[in-house]
Amino acid sequence: MLVQLSELKFALGRVSCLSAHDALTIIRNALSLPKLMYFLRTSKHIDPSKLGEFDGALRTALSSICNVQEPSGISAHDGRRPDGCTLIPWRAGRCLAWDVTVPGTLAERYVNLTSKECGLAAARAADEKMKKYGNALPSMEFLPICIEVLGPMDPNTLKFLKEICKMISVRSGDSRELFFATNHISCLLQRFLRVCVLENIQLNADMCN
Repeated sequence: MLVQLSELKFALGRVSCLSAHDALTIIRNALSLPKLMYFLRTSKHIDPSKLGEFDGALRTALSSICNVQEPSGISAHDGRRPDGCTLIPWRAGRCLAWDVTVPGTLAERYVNLTSKECGLAAARAADEKMKKYGNALPSMEFLPICIEVLGPMDPNTLKFLKEICKMISVRSGDSRELFFATNHISCLLQRFLRVCVLENIQLNADMCN
């Protein structure tokens, strides 16, 4: 790895002592540059287990800095829970909860939709998430984050991303925040695709043996 994990955790701990905006700016500029992220996600010389530890340390630090947490449960009856929620109100006094889905653009269940119009797989996945969580979060505002593996986003996801980046731009003074965010998402999708391809290759090899 380019950075020793212990050194990364130490640096993140020191950065977390700063204001949230300053900490996020430093982390973005130091760790989320498109070329670095692309290298980490696609290089065959990177140990996947170490990459998972890298992501875990970064995720923990960002959760602390951004004041968000993974909810322990949102329904006492069926145990359904989203991927995360804010600890402070997002809009109209209600906290924001979200659940991330990355549907396969060319998956069998979606290909009839995506062959006709771009982004329909993400839109379908968002509708399914709303049905799953819509009534389970009466005290929160729920947002499904749906981005297809080939890039198209659900319209509400794109709207939310633009809204967040606009807020960040007001604080940072940099109008390119949306560009930075979409670049980072692209790198994450590349990593996701790489993992899927490698797992399928290994699965086919095991079956042949």
